[in-house]
Amino acid sequence: MSTYRIESISPDELASVHRDGADAHGHHVTPFEDPTGGEQLRCCLRLSHPGEQIVLISHAPLSAQSPWREVGPVFVHAAPCAEWDGSAGLPAWFDDAPRVLRAYTSESAMHYPAHRVVAAGEGIAAALEVMFADPDVEQVHVRNLVAQCFIARAVRTGAA
Repeated sequence: MSTYRIESISPDELASVHRDGADAHGHHVTPFEDPTGGEQLRCCLRLSHPGEQIVLISHAPLSAQSPWREVGPVFVHAAPCAEWDGSAGLPAWFDDAPRVLRAYTSESAMHYPAHRVVAAGEGIAAALEVMFADPDVEQVHVRNLVAQCFIARAVRTGAA
């Protein structure tokens, strides 16, 4: 049984984006049609389809105010969608490209000894299991290697 669950950006957090057309950092968002598809959608953790309406928003994956709180660009659907089912394991496309896995403690501080870079096809799930074996790791942010954009959060469940 897994010691973590994968979380997308919650619909509650995205409600104001969909309602007001602005992200949590005050940036106006403009929906656009994704011409080719393949954008990583952080709302439902799937890749966009050609022609879907999406928006680029600013997002801070850590809610706590700390020096490690970063704000960066992420794509989400322009309208509410079905959020990721955290019990579903990992989206298959997570292993399609190299990823950076950043570990954080319960105080939202980076836990550098647990950080990992995982090559494409090397196995994000296995790397997360190793990271969560460290009792200081409370959550792990899955990011793109090159752009360093936040993709999703893995959160400790306490299950063994």
